[in-house]
Amino acid sequence: MRTLIRKLGQVGWSFPVLIVLALLCVISIFAITSATYTNDRLQDAPSSQFKYIIVGCVVYLSMALFNYKKLVQISPILYVLAILLLVGVFIPHLGKKVYGAYSWIHFGSVGFEPAEFAKLSFILCMAWFLRIREKEIHRLSTVLIAVGITLVPFLLVLKQPALGSASVFFPICFCMLFAAGARVHYIILPIILVASAALFAYYWIHVWDKPVPFMKPFQVNRIKIFFDPSLDKQGSSWQINQSMIAIGSGGMYGKGWMQGTENVLGYLPKNTSYNDLIFSVVGEEKGFLGGAVLIICEGTVLLWCLWVAARAREKVGALVAVGVMAMLFTHIFVNIGMTIQVVPITGIPLPFISYGGTFLIACLAAMGLVESVWVHRKNFERI
Repeated sequence: MRTLIRKLGQVGWSFPVLIVLALLCVISIFAITSATYTNDRLQDAPSSQFKYIIVGCVVYLSMALFNYKKLVQISPILYVLAILLLVGVFIPHLGKKVYGAYSWIHFGSVGFEPAEFAKLSFILCMAWFLRIREKEIHRLSTVLIAVGITLVPFLLVLKQPALGSASVFFPICFCMLFAAGARVHYIILPIILVASAALFAYYWIHVWDKPVPFMKPFQVNRIKIFFDPSLDKQGSSWQINQSMIAIGSGGMYGKGWMQGTENVLGYLPKNTSYNDLIFSVVGEEKGFLGGAVLIICEGTVLLWCLWVAARAREKVGALVAVGVMAMLFTHIFVNIGMTIQVVPITGIPLPFISYGGTFLIACLAAMGLVESVWVHRKNFERI
């Protein structure tokens, strides 16, 4: 009991980030309410999100009090389980196709997205792998094995197809390799290759209009639209154009809660405004200041992860915190970036804000892992 009380005391010392997380969850409820109140199919979305927040808070506290090192020890098992679940989405009567992607698994009336569980198990497994390869961290073989571990969930999620979720795995991998001490040129080389691929994609898809064998037609269209939003303004370009109009029309102070005309009149697609385009709703209603507050709150969460990583008792804890930071940063950058034409629209939610039980609980569980690293920087076994 004394140990539990001491752990709760350590959780209490992290009250600044707890306040920020609570604020993000409150913003989520208001944003989702505004995005769905004219959508008869999603009238219960705000109340559902509130329930997910409650469950997520319980998961957060449970993860914070549980010793993360025990999860790292069993992470290879969790990784294999995650892979099996990712394969399970393609099994008839088990996996469910939603918005053109086999990304859900249903057990009776309960459904969840295995990709979110895969991200957490991947972070833990990478921390485990980098710990056992600590003496060989400077070798190319370590980087290649890490890339191999990353490729399996990446390809399975990409096959769903869910390009947005798949794009999260490699940033996590490279950030954790960097934090573990891998040679920088082994990490920079893949980044150069990605940049070269982007340049090649510009000419191959946009200039030369060539097909891409491993991508779906709608994914190719999203890339074309990214390079030229004027294409198909009433069709494929509709989302990005209306998103830009919504954010731009918000001005400095916004139009007011539930007063955004782009959102209310349905110009922002109702099937994505509460999830992928939630930042557009916030930008239109709360303007530049509201969007800035949201970004500052998200940035505070990222800085907290780095703060914990710098003060972790063991390197494996630092790696877990860095992995969570990389996961959240990728989601934040891509989600906000795609609403303002910085990156192509890929369908990826905004942490703690977008509607969705699996993703919200996964994000709070990830923060619970970081909290566990913070709490267990103290040696409670000697108390």
